[in-house]
Amino acid sequence: MAENLTVARPYAEAVFQTALEENDFQSWQAMLYAMALVCSDESVLTKLKGMTSKEEATNQVLSLLDGILSEEGQNFVKILGENERFEVLPDIYKEYRRLWDRHEKVMPVELISARPIADSDVNELTAGIAAKYQCKVSLKKTIDENLIGGAILKIGDKVIDASVRTSLDNLASTLK
Repeated sequence: MAENLTVARPYAEAVFQTALEENDFQSWQAMLYAMALVCSDESVLTKLKGMTSKEEATNQVLSLLDGILSEEGQNFVKILGENERFEVLPDIYKEYRRLWDRHEKVMPVELISARPIADSDVNELTAGIAAKYQCKVSLKKTIDENLIGGAILKIGDKVIDASVRTSLDNLASTLK
């Protein structure tokens, strides 16, 4: 997976730069999303790998995305086909979204809790993160009953783990 991201990053950066120059973020996002959907299907990837030529595989992808891609999007698919990189399209899309969020100053935040948290508390937390990092917050809430209690907060690449599960695991480790 890390290797796919290493391969995907330059493609995503090139597409993002193109979108930036053309001020066309939404169209590129929609095209990349469609490409990623097609190429995240294992049966499609298996079929593409079994084709006799790069051109045949590229034409197959283009036919699956007929009517969705602009001329630039079709050219992008041709480049990926020539380099046999269809399997990294989902990672290209994810990296493009990350670049878009960074450009728009949006911080991805994940709140994992053992039980639902009151909306007022979530709003206060979101406002605090937005103020501290001077950004918009894209919050994803998840319930994980295995935490027993407390919560885990993932802010960008930072993790704050205040779960009862982790506290118990740390205590057990200390007692050994």
